Amino acid sequence: MKAVKSYLTDRRSLYGVVSVIIGLMFLTFSLYDFPLLVFTDALLFSGAFLLGWSSWDFYRWFKGYQQLQRLAEQGLLTSNALLLPIADSKKEALLQKMLEKEVQQRFDQQLAAQHLRRELGDDFSLWLHQIKTPVAALDLLLQTSSPDTQQLQTQLFKISEYLDMMLNYVRATVDLQDLVIQTTALAPVVKEPVKKYASFFAAKNLTLTLGNLSETVVTDPKWLRFILDQLLSNSIKYTDNGGITITFEEGQLVVKDSGVGILPADLPLIFEKGYTGFNGRTQQRASGLGLYLSRQMGERLGITITATSTPGDGTKLLLKFPDP
Repeated sequence: MKAVKSYLTDRRSLYGVVSVIIGLMFLTFSLYDFPLLVFTDALLFSGAFLLGWSSWDFYRWFKGYQQLQRLAEQGLLTSNALLLPIADSKKEALLQKMLEKEVQQRFDQQLAAQHLRRELGDDFSLWLHQIKTPVAALDLLLQTSSPDTQQLQTQLFKISEYLDMMLNYVRATVDLQDLVIQTTALAPVVKEPVKKYASFFAAKNLTLTLGNLSETVVTDPKWLRFILDQLLSNSIKYTDNGGITITFEEGQLVVKDSGVGILPADLPLIFEKGYTGFNGRTQQRASGLGLYLSRQMGERLGITITATSTPGDGTKLLLKFPDP
C-alpha cells in the first residue's frame, strides 16, 4: 500500500491533468446538451485504458523503486551501478550518466588510494630492512665496555638520515602540493649535503672536488637536496679510494666517484625499487631504496637521472634539469 501511495504521489501531475480533461469534457457535454450516456461510455472506455496503462506503468515504476531501494542499502558502487532502473526520459538518462561517471571517478580514486597504501607499505618494508643495519651496529657498540664515540656518532647519523629519508618520501608521496619550483642557484644547494657528509669523507680519507657550480636551474631546492643526499650517500658507500667530483657540465649536474663501479647487467636496473645489484648483495650495504626514491622524486621535479659506469672505475650520475 505504501508503494501505491508513493506511485500516486510521483504521478500526481499526470492524474491531475487527466482529471481536468474529464471535467472539461463533462462541461462541454453539458453546455451542448449532449446525452450523458455518450459521456459515460467515453469515460468508461478511457477509464479502462487508463487503468490498464496505470497497471503497466506501476509495474515498471515498482521494479525501478525496488532497485533503488537495494542500491540505497548496499551503497552505490561501480559493481552495482548497472542496477540502476531504465531511464524513463532523456533527462533521467542524462542524470544516470552523470551519476555513473561520478561513481567511476570515486572508484578510480579508491583504487589509486589502495595502490598508494600498498606502495608505501612496500617502501616502508625496504626502509625497515635498511635501518636495521645501523641499529644493530649501535646495539653492538653499546654492549662493549668502552664504545667508540666516533662510531656511535656515525651510526646515529645513519639512523637520522634514514628517518629523514622516509619522512621526506612519505611527505612527498602524500602531499603532492609540497613542491616549490623556482630558479635555484646550484652552489648553495650542493654544498649542504657535502657539509653533512664531511665526516664520512674524512673517515674514508676520500677527496672531494667541486667543479663549476655557478649555474642556476629551475627546481625545488629542498627536494633537490634530498636527491643529492641519496646520490652522495650512495657514492660514498661504494667508494673506498680516491674521491668524488661534483660539477655542472654540458647542461647536467654530474656526481662522479672512483668507486667499485656497476656491472653492465645491473646498470639498467639500479633505479628499480628493491634492486641492490651485485655490489649491494656481496657487500650487504644496500636495500635498493635510495636510488629508487631519487628517481621518483626527480620525475616529479622534471629531472632526468641517468647513470654510466665501468666496473672498477667508478660511477657517474647525471641530473638533467628541465628547461627554464
